[in-house]
Amino acid sequence: MPSSPLLTNPTLRALVAIALFTYTAQNMLNVSIAPLSRALDLPEWIVGAAVSLAAAAVTALSQFWGRRSIAWGRRRVILLALILALTAGTLFSAAVWARAAGYIGAFAAAGAIMAARGPFFGAAVAAIPPTGQALVAEVTPDEGSRVRGTSAFSGAINLSVMVGSLVSSALGAWWIFGPVHATPVFVLIALAIALIWLPRDGGTTHPRRHLPRLSHEAAEPEKATPASSIEGTTDSASAEPTDGELPPRVSWTDRRIAPWIASIFGIYFANGVVQITIGFLVQDRGGLEPAPAVSITALMLLANAAGAMLMQLIVVPRLGWGPRRLLRAGMTLALIALTCLTLAPTLWAVAASTFAMGVASGMASPGYSAGASLAVTEREQGGIAGVINATGAITWIVAPVSATALYGWMPLSPFLLALSLVALSCSCAWLLLHKLDIVSRARD
Repeated sequence: MPSSPLLTNPTLRALVAIALFTYTAQNMLNVSIAPLSRALDLPEWIVGAAVSLAAAAVTALSQFWGRRSIAWGRRRVILLALILALTAGTLFSAAVWARAAGYIGAFAAAGAIMAARGPFFGAAVAAIPPTGQALVAEVTPDEGSRVRGTSAFSGAINLSVMVGSLVSSALGAWWIFGPVHATPVFVLIALAIALIWLPRDGGTTHPRRHLPRLSHEAAEPEKATPASSIEGTTDSASAEPTDGELPPRVSWTDRRIAPWIASIFGIYFANGVVQITIGFLVQDRGGLEPAPAVSITALMLLANAAGAMLMQLIVVPRLGWGPRRLLRAGMTLALIALTCLTLAPTLWAVAASTFAMGVASGMASPGYSAGASLAVTEREQGGIAGVINATGAITWIVAPVSATALYGWMPLSPFLLALSLVALSCSCAWLLLHKLDIVSRARD
C-alpha cells in the first residue's frame, strides 16, 4: 500500500500537530462546558448557544480560510487563526474564574462564555481543516490516495479529541475548572509549532484582500484542469501562489456536490446532538453530580473519538473502498447506532452506542470528503475544502441550541429528531449517489 501523505509531506505533518493541540483545547471546552453550566449556575441553553455561535463562525469562514490558505499562504492563515484562538481561550478561562470567584454575575459570565466559545474560538478553528484538506487534495492525485489522505487527516483530528478527553478526564477529576484553564496552554503550544515548523509562505507579492473579478470563462469549472488529472504529488513548499489571487468559490447548490452534502448532513447533526447532550445524559441516566460527570463525559467522548479514529487511521485505508461505498455503509451504521443510543438504559449501553456512532462517522466522513473533493477541479480545491468543513459546522448551528432546548423539555426528543435526519440522509446516500464515475463529474 502506498504511504500516507501524512508521513511524507512536512507541511502536512506540521498542520496535523497544530490540529492536535488546537482541537485538544477545543475538546477540553466541550467536555467541561455542560457540567460547568450547572456548577456556575448558568442556564442550560447557554451551552447550546455558545456552540451554535461557534458553528456559525465556522460555516461563515470555512471557505474564506480555505481559499485564502492558497492565496495568502498557509503559515499566515494558521498564525492569524491561532492568535485568535489564544485570545478566545484566555477570555473563556477568565470568565469562568471571575464567575466562580463571585466577581461577575450570571449574565456577564454567560455573555463572555458565549463570545469566547462562540464566534472567537469558532472563527479560529475554522481555518485548520480547510487548510489541511486543500493540502491533502494537492498531494493526492487519484481516488485511492485521496480517500487515504482525507481519512488520515480526519483521523489525526479525532486523535486530538481522544487526547482532549483523556486530559479533561484527568484534570476534571482533580478540579472541575482545570480543563478550562488549561485550554490557552494547549493553543499556545500549537502557536509555537506553527512559528517553528510551518515553512514560510513563498513569493514576495502582496496578496489581494478581495476576490478578483473573474471572467465567465475563468469561473467555469470545465475550463480548469480536473483535480484527478494531476500527475504525481506536489511539494507543499513550492505550492504557494504567485499572484495572490483568490481561487473561485464553490456553491453549496452545485450539482456536482449537492448529492454528497445531502447524504452526510444527518450524521453531522446527530453528532452535534450527541456531543452536546452527552454531559446531561451522563448526569441524568447515571445519576451523577456535575464534578464526577466531567470525567465520565470525557470517557464517552473518548469512546466516540476512538471509534472514528480506528476507522480513519487503520480500517478505511486498508478497506480499499470508494467514497460512495464508504458513505453508504457509514450512514447505515449511524442509523443503527443512534437508535441504540436513544434507547440505551445504562451508561455502559450509552458508551457502546457512542463508540458505534464514532465508527459510523469514521466511515462516512472520509467518503464524503474524498467524493466531494474529487467532484471538482484543481482550482476549486480551496473552495471545496471550505464547503467540506462547513457542512458539519452548519448543522452545529442548529443542533446544539435545539438539542439543549429540546432536552430540557423532553430528554428523548433531540434524539428522535436526529434519528429522522439520519434516516433521511441515509436514504439520500442510497438514492442520489448514482453509479457514475465520480471524477468525471468534475468535467461536467
